[in-house]
Amino acid sequence: MIDYYGYTDNYIHAKFSDLRKQYNFTDEFIAKYPRFCDEYGKCWRGEYSVFQQPQQIVDYVKQNNIPVHFYFNYTDEPASISDMYAYFGRELATPSNLEVTA
Repeated sequence: MIDYYGYTDNYIHAKFSDLRKQYNFTDEFIAKYPRFCDEYGKCWRGEYSVFQQPQQIVDYVKQNNIPVHFYFNYTDEPASISDMYAYFGRELATPSNLEVTA
């Protein structure tokens, strides 16, 4: 079982439409995926990163088969790549027409 709050597994928590709630990368993971870890670290710290939107992180993980786990911090549930796409599709969707009155 994955420990989503400890230091033995590789995970990224999602909360408040972002992927910067909590994360952990093991030393082995960092050694194997140094560029991903470096860019994610920049994003985490609010520095310029190739990851400007949280969906880009999910896309990168999927496209490059990065073995990191996602976790919904607000419900304490593991999340798949498709769960992450659905989450950001809902959370970061463009608002409907603001000029239309009910």
